[in-house]
Amino acid sequence: MEVAILTSSRADFGFYKPLIDELHKSKRHQVRLIAFGTHLSQKHGYTISYIKERKYEVYAEIKTTLDGDSPKIIAKTIAYTIEQFAEFWSKNTFGLIICLGDRYEMFAAVSASVPFNIPVAHISGRRNIRGY
Repeated sequence: MEVAILTSSRADFGFYKPLIDELHKSKRHQVRLIAFGTHLSQKHGYTISYIKERKYEVYAEIKTTLDGDSPKIIAKTIAYTIEQFAEFWSKNTFGLIICLGDRYEMFAAVSASVPFNIPVAHISGRRNIRGY
């Protein structure tokens, strides 16, 4: 089974490493790292190099980050990320997508997968409700 692992920052990649290493040992799974978000941003340290320096193969690099962090730019980034991933999911088939966290970049990438009926395994989301 081809497993797409979505990584948008160095922070989430650190959490994924033990899982990626275990999946690589399995003969039943083919790991496909999909890097996007701040991994590909010079402003944020171009952390895709962190992955590659550790000899992990990156299956796809998808540019999704727009300059700025205002609410308007974040909304546009969500839309742009959905658009980029809609194109990607339409051309690539996976048995499972693994995603981590609850940032807007991850939300957008996963949202784009919904019409393609790809199962999603979500790790470590959190509730952010006032008073709880």
